[in-house]
Amino acid sequence: MADTDESAPAAEAPAKSGGMNKVLPLILIINTALTVGVLIFVMKKPAGHAEVAEAKDKEHEKSEHGAAEEKGGHGKDEGAVGPTVRFDNFTVQLKSTDVERYAHMSLELELADEAAKAIVEKRTAPIRDAVLGYLTDRTAEELRGSDGLRDMKTALLKRLEEIVPGKRISNVFITDFIIQ
Repeated sequence: MADTDESAPAAEAPAKSGGMNKVLPLILIINTALTVGVLIFVMKKPAGHAEVAEAKDKEHEKSEHGAAEEKGGHGKDEGAVGPTVRFDNFTVQLKSTDVERYAHMSLELELADEAAKAIVEKRTAPIRDAVLGYLTDRTAEELRGSDGLRDMKTALLKRLEEIVPGKRISNVFITDFIIQ
C-alpha cells in the first residue's frame, strides 16, 4: 500500500508540468501583444512640440480676438506681442570649405498691426528668399551662441525692412534653430 501512495504524487507531477508548458507560451504571446500595442500608441502620438504649437496658436487667436474687450480698451498691454506671422522650416547648407554644415530654423515676425500682417502674408516668397540668402552666406561659427543669434536677428530685420518698408515688422523671434 505504501507503493501506491508514492506513485500517486508522481503521476500528478507530469500533469502539472504539462499545464505549465501551455501557460508560458501564452504569457509570452500576451506580453508581445502588449508591447506591440504600446509601441503603436507611442508612434502614432503626435510630437510634443506640435501640441505646444497648436496651444500657442489657439492662445494667440484668443488674445487677438478677445483681449481688447477683456482689458477694457486697447487690447495691448505692456510687454504684449503684436500680431505675428510664422515662417517654418528653413533648412540650408551653410558656407563652409571643409565640412558640410546645415542649419534648420523657424521664425516669427512681430508686426505693427493687422494691416501689416496682410502685407507680410502677401510677401511670403521674397521674405523666405531673403532669410535663405542670409543663412547660406554664413558659417556655423558666425551663427553660434547668443551673439550669433542677436546679429542674425538684427541683420534679418534690416533685410526684411527693405522687402516690407514702413516699419511694419517690429521684431524677429527665432523659434527653432539647429546647426548640424
